[in-house]
Amino acid sequence: MKLRLFRGFRHIPETWNSSLLIRFILFMLMALGLYFYLVESVVPKTYDLQKNTISNVTVAAPMEVEDTEATAILREEAKGSISPVYQMQEDITKNQLKVLDHIYRKIAEVRIASDQNMEEQNEGNGLTPPVILGEPNQAMITHLRDNIPYQFTDETYRTMLKQSPEALATMKTISSNILSTVMLDGVRMNEGMGEAQKKVSELLATSDLEIKAREAIKEIVSSAIVPNIVFDEEATEQAKETAFRSVKPVKIYKGEILVGEGEYITDEIYRKLGIAGLLTHHPNYSPYFGLGLLVLLITLFFYHYISHSSLEMARNNKQLLMFLVIILLNLLTMKIIGLGQDLGYMFSGFLVPAAFGSMLITLFLDLRLALFSGGMFAIAAGFIFNADSATFFDYRYAFVVLASTIAGAYSLRKPTQRRNILASGLIVVAANLAVISAVYMLFYSFNWSDLGKLYGFGVINGLLSAVLTIGFIPFFESAFGILSTMKLIELSNPNHPLLRRLLMETPGTYHHSIMVANLSEASSEAIGANGLLSRVGSYYHDVGKMKRPHFFIENVVGRENPHDRIAPSLSRTIIIAHPYDGAKMLEEYNIPKAIRDIAEQHHGTTLLKFFYHKACKESDSLIPESDYRYPGPKAQTKEAAIVGICDSVEAAVRSLAKPTPDKIEGLVRKIVKDRLDDGQLNECDLTLHELEIITRTICETLQGIFHNRIEYPEEIEVKQA
Repeated sequence: MKLRLFRGFRHIPETWNSSLLIRFILFMLMALGLYFYLVESVVPKTYDLQKNTISNVTVAAPMEVEDTEATAILREEAKGSISPVYQMQEDITKNQLKVLDHIYRKIAEVRIASDQNMEEQNEGNGLTPPVILGEPNQAMITHLRDNIPYQFTDETYRTMLKQSPEALATMKTISSNILSTVMLDGVRMNEGMGEAQKKVSELLATSDLEIKAREAIKEIVSSAIVPNIVFDEEATEQAKETAFRSVKPVKIYKGEILVGEGEYITDEIYRKLGIAGLLTHHPNYSPYFGLGLLVLLITLFFYHYISHSSLEMARNNKQLLMFLVIILLNLLTMKIIGLGQDLGYMFSGFLVPAAFGSMLITLFLDLRLALFSGGMFAIAAGFIFNADSATFFDYRYAFVVLASTIAGAYSLRKPTQRRNILASGLIVVAANLAVISAVYMLFYSFNWSDLGKLYGFGVINGLLSAVLTIGFIPFFESAFGILSTMKLIELSNPNHPLLRRLLMETPGTYHHSIMVANLSEASSEAIGANGLLSRVGSYYHDVGKMKRPHFFIENVVGRENPHDRIAPSLSRTIIIAHPYDGAKMLEEYNIPKAIRDIAEQHHGTTLLKFFYHKACKESDSLIPESDYRYPGPKAQTKEAAIVGICDSVEAAVRSLAKPTPDKIEGLVRKIVKDRLDDGQLNECDLTLHELEIITRTICETLQGIFHNRIEYPEEIEVKQA
């Protein structure tokens, strides 16, 4: 009884398989799946707490967040604590000294002018020196009032005007010294002016001048003293800005206990809970957006890599769907094991068999894609197994997952048997133990008991990865029609039911298929095609002949050829049917599509020349060639084309009476040329250079099979004497 296994996604319509819309939907499903798998681990749990109540839970901050309100208050306080900045303006001191010089210069000018007038008047009256100078008059005082910036008392003016030039020079020097001394010490507005006046008096007290002169100097210098320490608005603002920036942000640190169980929730505690996004009615949305951005970047990376790669999944939505299923299965496994951590089982993250995802991707899709996926699985593990509430990402588990996925992918680059997967599992175990040792020594204090438990997790992790890989292989092979290397090796087993039937029912066809397999595998490997697929496809390419085995020449042994007794049209129908009978039979035995395609395409649309010419001879009318051609399709892949060439070559060479290297090469080249001229290779991507390599490889292989043998002499009977 032949069982039909679950066929899953094997018969997805071709329009869907290449649809850009379907591809977009699959990538969207990938992003959404990744997002919803991780969102619970990334977004902090919220609590329905109210202020002025008693908390029934202990709540810790899940991440570091700035308390902007407290920071703003502290910064404003720091800014307000800055006193106004005053700067001494030396230019003011210099200017006042110039003003003082101007005052004494004007006094000296008026005094000199007055003296000159008096001399002129004395000379006119016939007086002779010594001249007695006149008293300062009101006109002189008025002149000074109009030309001096400060207003002094009349007594001060008179005292100054009475001084001799030498005395006036001395008073100027004393005034300048006092003004310089006082202003260089700095004079502030208001309270600073009183201090300056006192200093003037103190400095004048040590002078030898008469009292009136000292009083005049005091009035002049006091008037010239102005504030030279002035408010610097720019420096003050800069100082305030520096103080503002120097206040470090007030932060709520991750792991900080915001409220304990049984603690009263004050306004301040409630405010901090809101800032941390831990209140149900006031959640923090930034983790949602952050996770969304991360998932978008991961999805775009895979989209760009797959779309610009030479992988078949760049055009095959069925393979993309398989990739998506593997990712979601792996993430689901992580989530299930993550439940153990939620139940209090520490270090359960070291148990996660994430390597099985990368191993499946390596087996069915691509090594590099598996490595990139390993990075994604490591990121997911870091989020899912974040046991510490104070962090969103745990590097410990990410390191272990990354190492195990890389080890699993690289160790399965060229698997040939299922036991290779178990060996790969042991390699994953070794990688786990190495990384667990490193992580443990980095993050924990050394304890052999704990380390031994982690080693046990690492061993289970690797072995479980291998077991899951082996367990899921049949599912993916059946559901997606995947033809893995191991599946091909299993199909090449002579004990396969269909091959055993082929051997028992059509031994000639079986041996023909073995010969075609040898030729096809060698030719395919010579041009870089899939040699194993060509070999297995050759084993099954003629199984359709089992339906009517005796109508095919290789199975006609010691009996009459049935085609001699039937019409060419009937022979044509029987012969042409065998590729399609074989494809149906292969489908019944659940043989993968790639092998069914070889069986269906290996004859393409070639002409049954023998029966066509026979029909033409027997018919009076012209018979179109199309009646005696296989309906196709033509070979779509290199492997199908090679099997078709080798099938024709093997049958033709077997008909040679005495095959020699030259005869074999001539026959092979003729068959290849006929196929090429007939357009049978138009729909596959074989190049002329590859056809030449195939031709030479077939010739070399056939020469090894049909090599010259030594003719042994017959045994001569020796008569007994």
